[in-house]
Amino acid sequence: MNQQTLQELLAERVAVYAQSDRPRELIDEGIEKLFKEVVNDTFRSYGDFGGAIKEAVKAALPANVSDVFELQRYNALVANALRQRWEAAAVHSTIIEQAEKSIAEVLDGKGLITGEVSLYKLLTAFIDDHKDSAAEEQWERPEIRIEEGDGYGTGSTLMHIYFDPAPEDRSSTYYRRRENHQLKHSMHVHITGQRDAANHWRKCDEFGEVYSAKLDEKKVAINMRVRSDWERMLASLYFGNAILVIDCDPDDLSYGLYD
Repeated sequence: MNQQTLQELLAERVAVYAQSDRPRELIDEGIEKLFKEVVNDTFRSYGDFGGAIKEAVKAALPANVSDVFELQRYNALVANALRQRWEAAAVHSTIIEQAEKSIAEVLDGKGLITGEVSLYKLLTAFIDDHKDSAAEEQWERPEIRIEEGDGYGTGSTLMHIYFDPAPEDRSSTYYRRRENHQLKHSMHVHITGQRDAANHWRKCDEFGEVYSAKLDEKKVAINMRVRSDWERMLASLYFGNAILVIDCDPDDLSYGLYD
């Protein structure tokens, strides 16, 4: 049996190894690792590319981004976004037609209201919704407050409307008037104009856009459950294209149980 020298043995094994698939596998693994490192470095937040993306996003954001999130009307935004996704996915036209019909049912009619919403009608619907509770608790009228504010140097007028089904309990020995924020519901309105009042006992009706609202002590949100007509009207004023017409005073409204 021939004795191979170490040099001959190494030469033989190198030749066999070189002819196998293993070197190719190692090369592929090395290339893959290299590319992963390059891509990860490229997209790191401190890298040039990552930094460029961050700056581009910053530049694209509006200066008043908080106002946009607060005031942006969502009905057209949602509908357009859905249509664009369906079109990009080449969804069959029949499905798109059915989907658009569903959108219309949500955003129109019993969904978000456009045009005008009467504060008197909204509060009347609110009162009707709580008449049973009022009868049980012997409430004469809900607690409704309409207070004027200012636009913090902008020259515009704001109107703040707070309401709660339960009146103030002035008969209590420990009575203390609730703060405005303690009432369950509220609307804050940017007044945009005024006109002759429909009712002769009022000088004029002011109207404007609701820029903030609270329902059941929670800020109105797009995923909030809306059940009654008055809640739908309030949500429409916040999310839709409707304007609020302030056409009543708190004293104009009661549960009518003792009239």
